Amino acid sequence: MDALQVGDMDSAYAEVLSTGDDHLLVKLMDRSGPVVDQLSNEVASELLHAVGQFLLERNLFDLCLSWIQQLVEIVLENGPHVLSIPMEVKKELLLNLHEASSTMDPPEDWEGVMPDQLLLQLASAWGIDLRQLQK
Repeated sequence: MDALQVGDMDSAYAEVLSTGDDHLLVKLMDRSGPVVDQLSNEVASELLHAVGQFLLERNLFDLCLSWIQQLVEIVLENGPHVLSIPMEVKKELLLNLHEASSTMDPPEDWEGVMPDQLLLQLASAWGIDLRQLQK
């Protein structure tokens, strides 16, 4: 966690991801806020895989939404291949976002893009047909 104090987000996330400690990862995500743009491709992919898993936990939904919103902005700005996210991670993220957004509402103070819109924007940018995912 020393890396966090000097602003080296990539090292901080790499260190926490290597421990496999979800609680510590959530704590770091909450403390740093969305920093996908400051992570290496490898660390970003690992983190987004974790975000995909956390989406289905009601108490982490809003935290995950802020990270996904930043991801959408990065993908729309830089193209579908930015961050070199593996297709399996993309599909899992979309599938879990779809499931979460159809069963949970964002918090009342959520000021970002609605989850169903984030889902459509990401799927469209990545060229993934949502109907194919839901089979």
